Amino acid sequence: MNVTPRQLRIFLALAESLNFSRTAEKFFVTQPSLSKAVKDLEDELGITLFERSTRSVRLTAAGGRLTAIARRVVGEFDSGIERLHSQAEHEFHQVAIAALPSVANSLLPAVCARLEEKFGNPKFTIYDGTNASTIQRLLTYQVDFALASAAPSHAELEYEEILRDRFVLLAPETWKHVKAKTRMEDLVNLPLISGTDASTAKEYVKAAMLQRGVVFEPKLALDQVGTAAGFVREGLGIIVQPYLGILPLLGLKGMRMCRIIDGPIRSVGIVRRKASSLSAIAEQGVVEAREAAQKLIRQFPAWILSP
Repeated sequence: MNVTPRQLRIFLALAESLNFSRTAEKFFVTQPSLSKAVKDLEDELGITLFERSTRSVRLTAAGGRLTAIARRVVGEFDSGIERLHSQAEHEFHQVAIAALPSVANSLLPAVCARLEEKFGNPKFTIYDGTNASTIQRLLTYQVDFALASAAPSHAELEYEEILRDRFVLLAPETWKHVKAKTRMEDLVNLPLISGTDASTAKEYVKAAMLQRGVVFEPKLALDQVGTAAGFVREGLGIIVQPYLGILPLLGLKGMRMCRIIDGPIRSVGIVRRKASSLSAIAEQGVVEAREAAQKLIRQFPAWILSP
């Protein structure tokens, strides 16, 4: 059965006015077009809705019974359309992003600030977590896009590198034997504090050590860089992390940063689903992420590199 909301609206208007001329004017159609619309509805339903003569129009018994049903159907349709509009408006003003903690700290605030300027008062959902959990949230449609390290090996995802950051060393200020410019081989016998196995930073350091024939065996493996900083401040070890990872710690007393001349360089990029189109606000979020990355590159050229 192919009955349209417009046909039901015409039927209800004619049932109320019982006047083809006024009803045709209301819908901006000719009387013959209105008559055809009514006839098409009658044919579709298999019943006669109106008794027509040269002098009058009136509802049939079946037509009278149909009016209550038609009002309910049209009312539910209008309510559904209103809910769709409301949901569309809601979607237009919300964006969900997953990111590595270091990127969420250094890059996402600027992105969200710009989106607030452009979209009024949007709703942000931000997830900061491991690279694996960040990619998983994208695959399961929990987020619109992700900011992750290294291209994920999923055919349905695409990766756009937006910056690279150098690995640096964060040491206790009292450790004068740690050089301001050091090499990976100098770190072999030092008490290194790394991330856990879920950390991409640890994978980068492990791979760099392996290239030099050394098995990476950190003194401690901690989830949070802030926790590791406390151990560094007490002289219990040193941190080797990407520059963005230790950026929030640089203002803390009792620590100093050292350059690793031949250290690894981490890739950071935007990850999105190939087959999915983004909402206007999410697409703008991608644009702002690129711009925020460029700003970091200009601000810290010694540590943050162009793709």
